[in-house]
Amino acid sequence: MKKFDYYIIKQFLWTFGLAMSLILAIAIVFDFSEKIDNFLEHSAPTKLIIYDYYMNFLIHYGVVFSGLITFVSVIFFTSRLSENNEIIALYNNKISPYRILLPYMLGALIIFIPNIYFQNNFLPSKNEARLDFETKYIKNKDKLREKKIHKQIDKSTFLFINNYDIKNKIGYKIDIQNFIKNRIEYKISGSSMHWEQKMNKWRIKNFKKQIFTNDKKIEIIEKKDKIIDLNVLPLEIFQQTRSIKSMNFKELNSTIALSKKIGNELLPVYQIENNERFSYPFSIFIFTLLGFLISNKKSRGGLGYKLTAGLAICFLYIFIMKFSTTFTINGIIPAYVTIWSPNILCLLISLISFKKLT
Repeated sequence: MKKFDYYIIKQFLWTFGLAMSLILAIAIVFDFSEKIDNFLEHSAPTKLIIYDYYMNFLIHYGVVFSGLITFVSVIFFTSRLSENNEIIALYNNKISPYRILLPYMLGALIIFIPNIYFQNNFLPSKNEARLDFETKYIKNKDKLREKKIHKQIDKSTFLFINNYDIKNKIGYKIDIQNFIKNRIEYKISGSSMHWEQKMNKWRIKNFKKQIFTNDKKIEIIEKKDKIIDLNVLPLEIFQQTRSIKSMNFKELNSTIALSKKIGNELLPVYQIENNERFSYPFSIFIFTLLGFLISNKKSRGGLGYKLTAGLAICFLYIFIMKFSTTFTINGIIPAYVTIWSPNILCLLISLISFKKLT
């Protein structure tokens, strides 16, 4: 490596660190001013506010927006280099754009490696404390209860529960329906269902089973108490959406496999989260290239014009990402297509522009 490689990497990482610090500091100020009433109203301890919420807040949003902050950083310090004729000096010494881009990619790699680790291992464990704090002191909701549950246990069986106590594993006012070729085969109802740990089965109180035949005759079976096997564990049925952010890579993949098996309606959400954990870190390389292309030459608008263009692209990227995910949630397009499409679009634009530069 030559001196200009170390110089560019140093400028890259220093500007990235400075931009990250400033943006997160501003985010904390706005967030604190918005939530201070919640902290006071629910008597949130200062220690928990600092360590459980804002420390994890910094890690979470720092990791999520690393790609976009990298983009702004590259535009900023490269524009300064071009305005000082340092980039032009490299071109005049017959150094190709490919060679100049090398230290940029090395700098992006230094940011990428910890980012991919944080996304899939470190951050999920920290998210649990932050989400617990939000539930208790900001949203003030009971995280141990879930209402109006509608779950698909397997391809033909559906479970409805009015209220579920997650801690004690008790569901109230339950209804289980089984279908064969769009025709209901039987329906089970009860006042409550409780998980029996020793038997790995469910105990239903005030059990009532209605069996439907082809000629629509109904056979009714009633018991005060009955043990049934649904072939599914409480955690598999009553997975809260909030806990997705708390799963590491292995846990998330296991949950996706299980959701495909039992037909969980949260499957698209799991798949979106799984793809985002890789698409966001990968965008660091794309935005590094795109930022270099925007700012490597002098322009009449100077730094202001380049930063404005960069921010416009950032907002467009976020808009496309959020808009495209709705198609996955609605079951129209697979998650890997909607999540990766903004990256692919930016990459194609960058490669075409870079080819023209060379």
